Parts: sequence; structure tokens; C-alpha cells
Amino acid sequence: MFNDECTTKMMGLFTNPLFKMGFFDFFLKMQQEGIEVARNFWRTYAEKNNLFPDAIEMYERMIDFYIILGFLPRVKYDEVLGENKSLKDENKFLRDTMRELQFNLFTEGGEKVQQIWHSSIDKQLEVHKEIAKNFFELFRQLKVGSQ
Repeated sequence: MFNDECTTKMMGLFTNPLFKMGFFDFFLKMQQEGIEVARNFWRTYAEKNNLFPDAIEMYERMIDFYIILGFLPRVKYDEVLGENKSLKDENKFLRDTMRELQFNLFTEGGEKVQQIWHSSIDKQLEVHKEIAKNFFELFRQLKVGSQ
């Protein structure tokens, strides 16, 4: 992958002050404004300063490396961070609302549920009493009729 010639070229680049300045500006632009702005900046910078023959291609490889590692421009990061914060706030609001609804359901609704339960039990007891009363009445009539 790397040979001695490539290593010497890279060492020569890192001692070149124009390359260092351009490299810093390139990454600063990439962080602040995005990859496309940095790519356009580097093309004009490399052509204007006549750095070395493969400077543009080398920075294209750096852009690929930057993308592969998943780095984001600072603007995009701040945007995602803001969206994350708003989603957390919204989730907190929804959780609090659900908690309040559950509390209201169990405090106010709980009494209503108990009332409904008791009234349904009372109605069932009345129905059963009526059935028992009818059964005993029928039994008496059968007993009276057989005598």
C-alpha cells in the first residue's frame, strides 16, 4: 500500500507551510460549511498556490476518508443536536401528559369504575333474587297443587 516514495512525498507535504495552511483551512471549511464547499475551496486553493501535481486527488482521498469515518460538518451536527433536544423535550411532554392522564383515570375514573362495578353487582343480585323468588313461588304452587 505505502512504499518509500509515497512516504517521502507525504513527509515533504507535512513540512510544506502552504500545505499545512491549506490543510487546516480545508478541514475548517469542511467542519463549518460541509464537504462540497471544502472541495471547491481546495480546488481553487491548490490551483492558485500550485502546491504539487496530485494535490487535488490527495484531498479527494481525504474527503473519502472523512466520509467513511462518518464525520459531519459542524452545521449539520448542530442541526441534528437541536433536533435531538427538541425530540427529547417532546418525549418528556408526551410522557408527562400520559402520566397525568393515567393519574386522572385512576383517581377520578377509578371511583367511576367502582360505582359501575357496584351497580352492576347490585343489578345482578336483584336479578338473582327475582329468579330465586320466582323459583320458590313456582315450587309453592306445585306443592299446593299436588295436595
